[in-house]
Amino acid sequence: MHKILIITLFVLLSTGCSLQQYHNNELADQLQQQKPEKILSTLQEKDPGDTDIAQYYLNLGYLQLLTGQFDPAIKSLTHAEKEMQSLAAISVTENVAAGTVNETFRKYSGYPTDRVMVHNMLALSYLFNNDIEGARVEMLQADVAMKKLVSGRQLNGQLASTHLLSAMIYELLDERSNAFISYQSAESILTQRKATLPEGLKLGLLRMSKKMGNDQQYAKYSQKFPSLVQRAKTNKQVFSLYFDGVVSNKVERTVMVPSHDHGQLIRISMPAYDKQDYRLQRLKMSDGQQQVRSDVIENIDSLAREDLDREYPSILLLTTTRAIAKYELVQRGHEQSSLVGTLLNIATVLSEIADLRSWNMLPATIQFSYLDTNADNVIVSSVNDIDHKISLSKGTQHVILTTSLTDKVFHYQQ
Repeated sequence: MHKILIITLFVLLSTGCSLQQYHNNELADQLQQQKPEKILSTLQEKDPGDTDIAQYYLNLGYLQLLTGQFDPAIKSLTHAEKEMQSLAAISVTENVAAGTVNETFRKYSGYPTDRVMVHNMLALSYLFNNDIEGARVEMLQADVAMKKLVSGRQLNGQLASTHLLSAMIYELLDERSNAFISYQSAESILTQRKATLPEGLKLGLLRMSKKMGNDQQYAKYSQKFPSLVQRAKTNKQVFSLYFDGVVSNKVERTVMVPSHDHGQLIRISMPAYDKQDYRLQRLKMSDGQQQVRSDVIENIDSLAREDLDREYPSILLLTTTRAIAKYELVQRGHEQSSLVGTLLNIATVLSEIADLRSWNMLPATIQFSYLDTNADNVIVSSVNDIDHKISLSKGTQHVILTTSLTDKVFHYQQ
């Protein structure tokens, strides 16, 4: 009876964890139909569970960024980043609970993409809060995070968007060598992924190699991108980032099978992703004489699936190990009485749920475009056919952030 009470308590806790996961996934799904302000308000009404702190503050900080609350966004994202760092070494207690009940008893420590992307979002929060030095520090920390994650897996946690954002920030600070190296790093990752290089990235490679007076590199990129050579100028510079869509949510895949002697039911539940149904939308930017479209620099939806694929073998091993442990527990219960065995079997089946946590409010893709212009304003056209006129009268360097989820436009200029 003592064991039954313990397992029953775990079942109740598991039910609460499961409901929290589904609630978070529902909020992420609603981002496509409702304004970020509404989702943010709903999220703030809920207190995160002890195991979900990192996920909660990642989503909270991202929504605060999208709603222009930069100081709160910095606070929330910093909290999430520190939480993920502190969870690098999982406690023994959490391992035991994850190994005997389910993986939601382990604190969410973020996937490799999360641990790097948090610095991207922090850098943007600092930048649009007019703190470019703060943004630079985040990019340095992102580089450290990527170097820690590479560990034999060449693209594990390696984000082209992070290097691109670093290049932008270094270029704003006129750190030409650092900017050029970052553009090259972004090019390298996209090439390894066999992805198309954004036109703005090609222009960055041409522009910075020319500015540095690196004739060899400039000649190399002039040969690679001959049609863009005449456009590698430096009048008023407009860097545009566009967040499109929402990354996919995880779903649960469950198999229920009888034991070999048909004496009990065994449940296996694993996280998965449904088939990708994301439809790419692009942003247009025009100065009246020339028009550019945004290109994908990071497919976050694909990265999230890759992160799960890498973790899948260890998740499967722990799940099957847990199933064996639960089977043996039920067998010992049957040795006491059939009632105890049956109740334990019900409890072990109900407590088996997949861990569906992720940074599930990120955009499906991050896109980039670049315009060199002498105009006093540019027009940014969203997927909703809403035009935003952005003045370039102050300063010569500009960064614009827009998203498919809101009509807000964020503009940094210097």
